[in-house]
Amino acid sequence: MDRGNPNGRAIIRGLGALLLFWACLALGACVKEVAPPPLPTYPGKVVTEDGMAFYVRNIRLPGTRQELTVKTGGTQTWVPLNIIHGVRFLGPEKDLYRESEIYLTSGERLRGQVFVGGLLEGTTDVGYWNMPLKKVERLQMVGE
Repeated sequence: MDRGNPNGRAIIRGLGALLLFWACLALGACVKEVAPPPLPTYPGKVVTEDGMAFYVRNIRLPGTRQELTVKTGGTQTWVPLNIIHGVRFLGPEKDLYRESEIYLTSGERLRGQVFVGGLLEGTTDVGYWNMPLKKVERLQMVGE
């Protein structure tokens, strides 16, 4: 090419820019994507029969598939914790079950007898926390 030709310089600049563009794309494809920071979680609230309230993160039922066992109308069902918004226990324990109202995240409400023979566990601001489910009066899973 003739160095005095202005069209030749434009072509060389255009090829250089195109090469730079493809190099940036290739490098961008090789760079590992950084995951965004996790969303903040807000603790659920557990209120005992004594009136004590605990703010608990990562509420779970150890030894289970993370489901409440509920008897309604003679049948036994399992309600996953991830669809429960809250639970309110209404009566005393009888044969390891308590009359309860279960509020679902969909807005529905179930009424039945919840199995309370296990533990409820999670994490508070001071560390690991657990409590027998039979001592709980109310449970709110808000923000989990």
